[in-house]
Amino acid sequence: MDQRLFRSVGLLVGGALLALGCGGSNSTPSCTPVSGKAEPFPTLDAWCQVSMVGGDVVPNPGVTPYNLNTPLFSDYAVKRRTVWMPPGASATYDGENVFTFPEGTVLTKSFGLPDDVRKAQPVVQWVETRVMWLTGGEWHAVSYTWDQAQTKATVAPGGGVYPKTIIGPDGSTLDAQYLVPQANQCSQCHASNSVTTLIGPKARNLNRDLTYPDGTTENQLAHWTRLGLLTGAPDPSAAPRLPVWNDPSTGTLDQRARAYLESNCAHCHSPGGDAKNSALFLSTFVTDAYSYGVCKKPVAAGGGTGNLLYDIVPGQPDASIMVHRLGSTDPSVAMPQIGRSVVDQAGLQLIEDWIASLPGSCP
Repeated sequence: MDQRLFRSVGLLVGGALLALGCGGSNSTPSCTPVSGKAEPFPTLDAWCQVSMVGGDVVPNPGVTPYNLNTPLFSDYAVKRRTVWMPPGASATYDGENVFTFPEGTVLTKSFGLPDDVRKAQPVVQWVETRVMWLTGGEWHAVSYTWDQAQTKATVAPGGGVYPKTIIGPDGSTLDAQYLVPQANQCSQCHASNSVTTLIGPKARNLNRDLTYPDGTTENQLAHWTRLGLLTGAPDPSAAPRLPVWNDPSTGTLDQRARAYLESNCAHCHSPGGDAKNSALFLSTFVTDAYSYGVCKKPVAAGGGTGNLLYDIVPGQPDASIMVHRLGSTDPSVAMPQIGRSVVDQAGLQLIEDWIASLPGSCP
């Protein structure tokens, strides 16, 4: 894999990006980065994208927040996402793939660990904010870790592990070992055919309402279009939409389970992803049941199979490798391989229920 596409330090960001105002698209900059830097900024605030306000990571004026219908599970982390594009620039709509973003785009994703998942308003310890930016036609990324005072985030190219005790949804105590990825680990997920790429900003995951900082609620595709951040998008009613994995009102059991697998697994389990050699492809656009695991024998999973024969055995979740791996925290077994240290019990139950509902049998 070409790791230079995802290097975190020593990166020539380029004068055009470094001269960007940070207020957001079609807005007056609220601050200006120091120019002439030859590496990512040492602190997050220099990007001028987000700020810590009242214990929450919020977008700066002109920076657009966004959310996903079904996000990746990350040790129950609370997440905040933003996007900024240079004034007058816009992304190009794509009905299946990640949008094509303009040169100079900056995205952030902040992760905070709650004290108690059961609380509507948990106490959140913010751990990191990841920044991805497009310059010279290539995506680059770096993580910034927040200090204990929750006032400053500093560049962390080497990543790290942050222990946190969390009360889970069933009231049990979970000892999470939250991972801030270093460069090679980032590329494990954010690479397709060895080229760094985005994962989340797809039409089907953005096609949802969001309440914005000014209090208004609007469909995200319509909002981006209205602001000039997106061109070529149809009316949201004509765009694809992933269901919310844990909301039965948004889709069938099959649709919600497939959405969960896409968001948690398909970035690797795709023809260009890190797990392409497995021939197990988990995008919701894959319609062949064998390709997404039904009665499919693993190509090379070693001990990760738990001595089971098939990825998915219809009607038998306990006989399915997929359930075995999603339910494990053993590094040699667990899937996804990085990004979680505890089991998503509700997500696991969804996949178990889905497999139990599938008709047929394996040889």
